[in-house]
Amino acid sequence: MQRRLSLASLTLAAFGAFGALGALGCLPVDAGGGDTAPVVTYTKDVQPILGVKCAPCHTGEGLGGHNIGNTYADALMPVSSLDAMGCWDSTLMVPMTVGACALISIMNGWMPMSMGCFNTPRPDPCVTLDQQAIIAAWVAEGMPQ
Repeated sequence: MQRRLSLASLTLAAFGAFGALGALGCLPVDAGGGDTAPVVTYTKDVQPILGVKCAPCHTGEGLGGHNIGNTYADALMPVSSLDAMGCWDSTLMVPMTVGACALISIMNGWMPMSMGCFNTPRPDPCVTLDQQAIIAAWVAEGMPQ
């Protein structure tokens, strides 16, 4: 059975990834069969995307204080860069995880930096909308390894 998630619900999941996801409609929909699609994981689904699209800055150079493109543990770290736009919980003044922030940065076209990823269609170096949906599902599912 295929997971049915709209881009709008995935967008909400990115900005409230650790909030009430069920209330936002971001959880997989069970159409009565009792089975849902396999869980999206870092190792199987997300790392192959980030390893290509975030290289070399976040696969070895450690820009922004992380290498999310090849290190799962880095996805779980709190954001350490104060200039990570939209990646701080304004009510609690605490940072999001690097994984949740990466999704926000991708969705807003900021990453990969200087590639014009806010344009439509997105240039080749950018994460595609299909790849973005995979990353959004991963964040909504709690970023499993």
